[in-house]
Amino acid sequence: MKKLTSDWFTQNWLDAEYQKYVVMAYLQSVQQNFTANKLVPDLPDLQNHYETGVRFSRGKGTLNAAFPKRISRVTGPPPRIEYKSESADDPLLTEIDTVINFALPRFQRMVSEGQQRWADIAGNLTLAPIGLMPLHPAEGYLLVHTGSGNETQVYSFAMTFYSDREPGGRMVRLTYVEAVRKSLATTFENIKLDLIRRHRHLPNPATFMLESQHMYPMQETLLPIARQLLAQAVA
Repeated sequence: MKKLTSDWFTQNWLDAEYQKYVVMAYLQSVQQNFTANKLVPDLPDLQNHYETGVRFSRGKGTLNAAFPKRISRVTGPPPRIEYKSESADDPLLTEIDTVINFALPRFQRMVSEGQQRWADIAGNLTLAPIGLMPLHPAEGYLLVHTGSGNETQVYSFAMTFYSDREPGGRMVRLTYVEAVRKSLATTFENIKLDLIRRHRHLPNPATFMLESQHMYPMQETLLPIARQLLAQAVA
């Protein structure tokens, strides 16, 4: 099980026990990726599934609260009136409630683990500007160097639309440019100067160096975190 659909709690419905199995298989797959420090796309997907389940539960509760209620019994002392909703839960909705109540706390724990891993990895990374920064650093280059490797991965970046759902408030588009073998003669500053010479549409690009002492998955972890750090750096 690699993914859950957005309507995972109603699609291909059999029964609550089957859906619990689907949830556990999905979480096992996510856990394996988190253990390998692969955070994307599982972490944002998991957050979406959790939020979808919470919205469904809250919406169903609001709907039930709107139905008329009748007095079921009076207890006391002191006198206390207990009410019962006149709407009878559909058996299917009862099954869905069972699965959502099973899944949500497990989703929440896994989201917390993924967020902690994200924070720990981000704390081990160093993002630093190279050379002078332009007044409006909305586009430029990101140099990524990991571990003791001899290659530096070069990406161009561009800040795009504002978004309240993006870390740092801005969306960052990264495009792979090339890999440069680093040596004593090929410093990060020299790499920037060579990029300016060859790509004249950016005469004064904002250029950052992302450095990690550990090897992390590039597409699943380093670049997503780099987007967050870049957005925060140029905000």
